Amino acid sequence: MAKEEIESSGINYSYKLKPGLKGEIAIDAGVYRGRYPSRVEDVGEDGAVGLAYPLLRGTLLPVYRDLDFTFAFEDSGALYMFKMAVQRVDMQLGGMALMWATVFGDPKRFQRRQFLRVSCPWDVKAFHVEWEVASPMSTHWMNGIALDISLGGIRFKIGDENADGHTFELGEKVFVSFPLAGRQNFQLGRASRIVHAQDAWEIGVEFDSLPSSVEKKLFEFIRQQEMTGR
Repeated sequence: MAKEEIESSGINYSYKLKPGLKGEIAIDAGVYRGRYPSRVEDVGEDGAVGLAYPLLRGTLLPVYRDLDFTFAFEDSGALYMFKMAVQRVDMQLGGMALMWATVFGDPKRFQRRQFLRVSCPWDVKAFHVEWEVASPMSTHWMNGIALDISLGGIRFKIGDENADGHTFELGEKVFVSFPLAGRQNFQLGRASRIVHAQDAWEIGVEFDSLPSSVEKKLFEFIRQQEMTGR
């Protein structure tokens, strides 16, 4: 995640780091750059957080003291990211490795619009809700091509031949269907960007809301696309 895309909420959410909390460790540089599932196992009196040691193909991931990483997790429909640094590694009873980390900087709560948009050349479909309300049975699902997506919305293009005479205005309700994680997702939103040029409509739709499961999958897709593009 580009640092310029992150703004502090001014609220400390560190109390959310409780034992049992599942999340994802993200290392943004070096040979072992990537994302690794983990969870909070313990919290020390000094504020250090004990995380389940990240694994790489079934073996302990090589890490070193003071390695910077982020720990991201979902809570009540919002996504949080904590900047951390490796403090030490302990072997617990039963042979479980525990990676202790120091939290530094202000914990961030991510709002959807703070996420970087990434390209997604998907086939999408759009349904013009306003036209259907005004004239029942007058509209249909229109085929289009997605241009980019974020946790806040999606931008896509529909050719005039697929729009079949429909025009779009800012603020109008639009249903959008797009593929994600092996299934079609149907999301309601409002048109926040409208451009008509070269016999095509370019439409930006801001999602009204996202189910937690969809938001998590979309977050993972955006993160992977961003890492791949670096």
